[in-house]
Amino acid sequence: MRQRRAAGFTLLEVIIALTVFGVFLMILMMLTVEMRGYEKRLPVNFMRHPQTIALISRMRRDVLDAYGKNPFDVTIAGYTQTEKTLLLQSVQENGGIQQIVWDFRTSGVAKRTSINVGIPTVWTANGVPDLTVDAVENPDGTYGVRVMATDKKGKLAIDQIFQPRAHQ
Repeated sequence: MRQRRAAGFTLLEVIIALTVFGVFLMILMMLTVEMRGYEKRLPVNFMRHPQTIALISRMRRDVLDAYGKNPFDVTIAGYTQTEKTLLLQSVQENGGIQQIVWDFRTSGVAKRTSINVGIPTVWTANGVPDLTVDAVENPDGTYGVRVMATDKKGKLAIDQIFQPRAHQ
């Protein structure tokens, strides 16, 4: 009669399983330490945040559609051009004039007010970096808009220049 072996693992099988598990934990720990190092060295990428993507896209479109020699030299609805407000005028598809106010005075909030035929429409983005805008004059006399943002530590997170397209 044959003897039955007791159920379970041999010592060698347990040692091999623990060794494989230990190697897996060591790789996981090394990746975590590396990730933390990158997190400390590199600033937050605001351009991956959905609200910031929407904000930059809308602002780019508004600046592209802006018209005039210096479309930023206007007063709209009591606002004047500052580094925390951007004022634009654009021509709509139906030929009407649209006035647009971008307001960045509240930290973490961007508010876009468009005024069509005296009726304002407001769009708000929350959780965005603190933005500043400036009109940049080109050598040919046209103007562009420089948009800059910093993170909470003061590092530059966004720095883009938008140019209005030529209108006939």
